[in-house]
Amino acid sequence: MTRPAVVAVGGSAGGIEALVAMVADLPADLPASVLVTVHIGQHARSSLPRILSRSGPLPAEHAVHGDQIRPGRIYVAPPGFHLLVAGGVARLSPGPRVNRHRPAVDVMFGSAARWAGDRVVAVVLSGLLDDGAVGAALVARAGGRVVVQDPAEAVFGSMPRAALGAVPGADVQPTARLGAAVGAMLEESEPESRSEDERQVESEMSMEDSGDPRFLAAEETRLTRLMCPGCGGSLAEVGLPHISYYRCHVGHQYAPKTLEAAQAEAAERKLWAGVAALEDHAALARHLAEQPGAHDDGAEYRQAAERAADLAKMMRSHLDSPSLQDVAGSS
Repeated sequence: MTRPAVVAVGGSAGGIEALVAMVADLPADLPASVLVTVHIGQHARSSLPRILSRSGPLPAEHAVHGDQIRPGRIYVAPPGFHLLVAGGVARLSPGPRVNRHRPAVDVMFGSAARWAGDRVVAVVLSGLLDDGAVGAALVARAGGRVVVQDPAEAVFGSMPRAALGAVPGADVQPTARLGAAVGAMLEESEPESRSEDERQVESEMSMEDSGDPRFLAAEETRLTRLMCPGCGGSLAEVGLPHISYYRCHVGHQYAPKTLEAAQAEAAERKLWAGVAALEDHAALARHLAEQPGAHDDGAEYRQAAERAADLAKMMRSHLDSPSLQDVAGSS
């Protein structure tokens, strides 16, 4: 059976404009299926397929679970679902968020690499943080090609730069050349044949099947003391040549920049929870001090209320400081 050709395109903030420009330059007889993941809220309404269908010669639609993917068509990940492909069939997964997103670019890239190997062209467009970087590294490891929108032209260059860091040999293209570059790469790659068995992804043992609390899944390098911001489970590190990433046994997964941003947000939530707990304690202690039966305990309650209120006020002043807000904003 001939290896399928897949163009997998991922982007986030500022990526729609580049995606539209790329689609406009793809030929009507493109010998590949096009998979698209753009970060979007779970409950958002997406009109991206309609926009892409109007922008170029290829028809676009939201991917439907179980549908065969065909060359010359664009399949867009719908809100709230990761887009994967296995056995030439679209798979939609409501599984754990990856890089805090569902759909996530890394999930789609990794799936395309497993299915189509060196017949994948992965394209990373404008976006914040580093979703797509790990997936790009997996595509490169499978022999596929990686194209990156020129970070200098991207509205947000973080995702393209992260992909370049993970795949130093990626092809950097200006926005106006993305479609032509993808078409040229597909023409250069020669279809190869492989058996159906070679295209199957073997199921892996999960932690629920193991009695070992130090369980590591395939490819995981080591357990860390870091906790998953999504569920609180332990994170394992997975090492690739130019990037490492982290995942918990539930399936939440983080590239480095996204993990740092998620940990910063989790720390801020805990600090504000501490402020709330201290203010609650102060209010309770004041209330108890005013009760008729407080007697000698009243002074102790008032001291406890003062200590809690002072500590809460100090924490609140630090959390409200512009320097901390600048740090949180840079994440």
